[in-house]
This record gives sequence, structure tokens and C-alpha cells, in this order.
Amino acid sequence: MAFTPRCLSLTGLTFLAIVPLSQAADGTDATTIDTIVVEAEREPGNFDIDADEVELTQASDLSDLLSNESGVAVGGGSTVSQKVYVRGFEDTMLNVTIDGAQQPAELYHHQTRVQIEPEFIKSIELDAGAGAATAGPGALTGAMRVRTKDAFDMLRPDQDFGALLKASAGFNGENNYKGVASVYGRLSNGLGLMATYVRQDGGDYDDGNGDRVDPTAYDHRRGQVKLTGLFDAHSFDLSAEHLDDTGTYYERPHMTNFAGRFLLSDHKMTRDTVSYNHRYDPGSDAVDVEATVFYNRSEFENRRNSTGLVYGSGEQSSIGLDLRNTSRWQDLDLVYGLDFRRDSLDATQQATPPAYWGSTEQHARVAGLYAQANWRFAPAWLLSTGLRYDHYRLDVDSGVGAGASNSDSKLSPNLSLQWQLTDHLSLRGAYSQAFRGITIREAFFSALYAHRGDLRGEEGDNVEFGFAYERDGFHLRGTVFRQEIEHFINAIFVGPPSTEWGYWANTGTAEVDGFELEVGKQWDDIGFSVGVWESDNAFDGRPLNDADLGLGTTIGRTWTGRLDWTPSAVAHYGIRARYVEAAENRISPEAPAKGSYAVLDLLANWKLRDDRITLGVGVNNLLDDFHYDHGTYSYHPGSGLNIGFPAPGREFVATVGYRF
Repeated sequence: MAFTPRCLSLTGLTFLAIVPLSQAADGTDATTIDTIVVEAEREPGNFDIDADEVELTQASDLSDLLSNESGVAVGGGSTVSQKVYVRGFEDTMLNVTIDGAQQPAELYHHQTRVQIEPEFIKSIELDAGAGAATAGPGALTGAMRVRTKDAFDMLRPDQDFGALLKASAGFNGENNYKGVASVYGRLSNGLGLMATYVRQDGGDYDDGNGDRVDPTAYDHRRGQVKLTGLFDAHSFDLSAEHLDDTGTYYERPHMTNFAGRFLLSDHKMTRDTVSYNHRYDPGSDAVDVEATVFYNRSEFENRRNSTGLVYGSGEQSSIGLDLRNTSRWQDLDLVYGLDFRRDSLDATQQATPPAYWGSTEQHARVAGLYAQANWRFAPAWLLSTGLRYDHYRLDVDSGVGAGASNSDSKLSPNLSLQWQLTDHLSLRGAYSQAFRGITIREAFFSALYAHRGDLRGEEGDNVEFGFAYERDGFHLRGTVFRQEIEHFINAIFVGPPSTEWGYWANTGTAEVDGFELEVGKQWDDIGFSVGVWESDNAFDGRPLNDADLGLGTTIGRTWTGRLDWTPSAVAHYGIRARYVEAAENRISPEAPAKGSYAVLDLLANWKLRDDRITLGVGVNNLLDDFHYDHGTYSYHPGSGLNIGFPAPGREFVATVGYRF
């Protein structure tokens, strides 16, 4: 770890804290200052998907939501196994929150970790790369924040109560159908309540060659109740959400039966999230308090449907809080606070020979203190600097590795500087560190691999340089980055004749070098952009490959394009395009390259009768291209086969909704 950037960040943070105090002591007026605004738009790789984009794409899963964003790939084929890769690293490295509730659980390395239902998403915000101290604990490769809609987002200005009914369908293979019902209302002045329910039934899909891909069918259900209050200086949200996803797949749901011995299994995943967010903003420059308290429980069960025996199961729950305040001075914003999370795990696996069947109970906790300052020290300069301190501890209470304990602590500084060189051109440089101590690993592997009490926490370093040129609706933005993740924790296999199947160990350093570039133009009712991104990921000097589950994989240089046309307030038309260049597959010397592919989506959305009626149509993968997404497990050296599922072929989608 570099010493100089840490010293700079510590010194800068201390200086920023002293300056406003000394100004106040001198009697300088610090009561009429506005919030500092950064002129430049978000650089490529850092995006904010809003509700209009979700509605236009008629998103049914993570791939629909994220695949056309810079720096992101979504692989897996089937919905249950879709994994998100940011700059080539798997989402296990991200700090993911839903309405402020952290989602730390990784249940099973063969399936998705991030469970999100798109229908009532208000926004998805991604900050790629280790960054601000406010990103939360363990944000090695960045933070993704999901916010859901509330009653006031749904009500029209003249309404006190309303309802939404919506039906959608995707026509491909055995097709998929979704039904949505929501009721919402104003209980009193400033108090709103919304209840929603979503049911989606998806059949096996067809690939670009017209072949049926099975087993990929799923049954997805989601319910949420959200109470929102807006009262003068106080505002709050209380949300309770339940997701349930079931289906029949092979024991490894992202793989075909390539060995001829995999059994069909009944899979079930659930997530329950309760979060309370409160803000107190009395209009004072010194006080703007935000508090979040949350409970999150994720659970999976994989049961062989021929015998009824459990293959693997696990339940991970988390309870936590985040308390922060923002103080503002003439040219400075300072956010400071604390956060805490306690995780618990109860997991079982019976996938190995019976002698190695196991279970485990573990608990972990992380406590952090943080501060982040933005200082406009000159008209053309913005300095951002911050510092986190996190303390982690993990205890194995029973089962595999019982009695083991790990703990670690570390400071994580960050420093960035933005220079508004002209009215239209800005330059930015940033350095940041992030720390993820020893916490609960994947549930399935935790019942198989033992802790020995000798682990070091993982440490991420991120360096970025970027620019943004914006004038008269035209923009050209770019970022180059380099990141390392030291002391990566992975499972080490031992196996027979040892009585131990394996153990957790620090196994090496992962790194990525890459860039992102985007150019676009916005007119009154038409906008377009074209972007390209590439990440060169490696682990201890070798390229990442599909077998690096939980870490990342190799993804070819990716080009993205989008065109939006809004000729009126009623209509919105869009084109989304993605071209991924071929990439060498280093999983084995004989592995063929991951092939190039192109995906083109056509989208249209109409809002009629004062937004009461919504109609949407679209064609996904218009060219009916047969391909394997580079985020999908592809070639298996032992069998010489592509064992992941190919991507869906051409799909026609249609949606109709009515607001009462």
C-alpha cells in the first residue's frame, strides 16, 4: 500500500476540518451557503438508471437492467444464475444496498447473489472502483445503491389514492408473463402508504439458433409495503420487502448436464429486507442528519427432487445501522458518521461424499467511522478527501472450523482533485483505498471449508484519471483506471485422504487495468451516445477465467450505443446496442476464444390519458444472435464442451398498464 496518498488524505481531512472552525471563530458568516455542486456529469462506469429507463426497457431481470451500461456485464443465461461483473470483477466485491439496507450475503457460487425486482425501482446508482468513505464497509470495487418508489412517486398531483395494474409478456420459447398490482395513497398530509405485489412466471427460453434451453424456467414473486412521511424538517421511509424465486435446475444452475450425472434439483431463494430511513434537515448549515436501520435475510435451498435430500442450504441475516450528518460552510461540505453491521450464518451442504458433509454456524460484525469532505478551495478546483476506519471480527460458533476466530482493522483513505480547466472541460484524478476484513464468505462453501483463524483482510487500491468535455448538448467523457485487490480470500481444496475438505486462505493479488470512453449529443428531443470499455483483469499475473468464481472473469472489449427519441410527452422510443469483441479464454491452453457477438434492442413506450395508460413494446436481441455472454461460464476443459447456457435469442416484449 502506498504511503504518500494516505498521508495526503489524512492531512487534507484534518486541514479541512480545521479551516471552517477557524473561520467561525473569526466571525465569518457561515450561515447562507449553498450546497457545493459539481458541474461535470457522472463519468463512464458510474451511472444512474432512473425509473423512466426501467420502464422503457420493460426490464424483467438484471441483464435487461444493466447490460447496456458502461463497465458492466451480466452473465448466466438463466435468471437464477445471472451474475453482475463491474470492470470484470464479480459483484461479490461490491457494496450493494437496497433502500439503504446492505446486501452482504453470497449464498451459492453457482447462482446470482444480487436479487432485485425491477418493477418499482426508482433508481440504480453505481460508483465503480474503490471510492468515497461514504460508500460503506467492504466496497472493494465500488458501491451500487438501489432505491424503490414510494406512494408520492406514484400519486398524480390531484390524487389522494390510486392503484396500478400492469401485465407484461415476453415471447420467446415457452414465454414469460408478469402481473403487477399496487395500491397507494395519502393517509394524511405528508404521510403516504404503498403496497405492491409482482408475480412473474417464466418458461424455458430459446437461444439464437432456435433451440430450447432447459432447465431455465422460474417463478418469481415480490411483495413490498412502504410507509413514507414528509413533515417539515423530518422525512422518513419504512419499507418491508419479500422476494421469492423458485425453479427446477441442475445442482449447478448455471451449467448444463455436461457430465451426464447431475441431478435435477428444486431451488428456492428468498430475501426479506426491512429498512427505516430518517432524515432531519432543519435548514441549518451545521445539521443535516440521515439515519438508516435495516434487517436483511437471504436464504437458499437446493434439494434433489429425485430423493428429497438437501444438496445445499443456507440462511444469512444482517442487522445494521448508518448514522451520518452533513455540515456545510462557504466552500466546504463535510459528511461524517458511523455504521455497524452484524451478520449471522447457518449453512449446510451434502454435495460431497458423506464423510465430508458438513454444516456451520457463524457470526461476524463490522463497525466503522468515516468522514468525507468536498472543498471548493478555488473557483476552478474541487478537492474531495475522506477517511474510513473499519474493524471486523468473525467467529465460527459450530460445525466446520468451530472455535476459529479472525479479526482485523484498517484505515481507508481517499483523495480526488477536479480542475475545471475551462467552462466546458474538466479534469479529474483520484486515489482511494478500501478494506474488507474477515467476514462471512459464501454460505455453501462455509459448510465445506474451515477457518483457521489466520486470515488477513482484503485491501483494494484504486487510481483513476478522467476528463469531461461538455458543450451545447455535446459530451465527451473518459476514464482510465488501475486497481489492485490484495490478500484475496479464497477456498483451498485438500480433499481425500485428508479428513479436511479444505480451508480458507489469503491466496494472492487481483488487479485490473482499463478504460472507459463515451461520446454523445443531446438535442431537444433526440439524444445518442456511443461508448467503449475494456478491462484487463489478472490474478497473480495470469488472466482471470470463468473458473475464478467469486472473483471475476475475462470480458472482451465492449462497445455500447444508445439512441433516444422523445417526440412528445406521450412517446419515448429507444435503441440499445452492444458489441463485445472476442477474447482469449485462458481457462486452459486448448480452450477456444470467447466469441464476439452483437445485441440490438428496439424499445418503445407511450403514456396516454394523462399517464393513466402505459403501453410498451420492444424486441430484445433483434438480430437473433446466438452467443454466450462473456460473463457466462463457457468452456470446460475436462469435457471439451461449453457448459454454460447461451443467451436468449430474439424476444418480443409487450406491456400494458393502467393507473386508477
